[in-house]
Amino acid sequence: MRTMLVPSIAIVALSFSALAVAADLESGLQVGDKAGYFEVKDCTGPSAGKSLCYR
Repeated sequence: MRTMLVPSIAIVALSFSALAVAADLESGLQVGDKAGYFEVKDCTGPSAGKSLCYR
């Protein structure tokens, strides 16, 4: 029973620390940020095969 207790406690501790880190993580644009330009390759329509810049 003791051989399973220590790994179980370690797993629970790691789970709680992972949740704490995930709570502080911010991804993507935040409110008020402006997106920069990006280029895409058009697959259809009159511009098919060309790279287009979106702003």
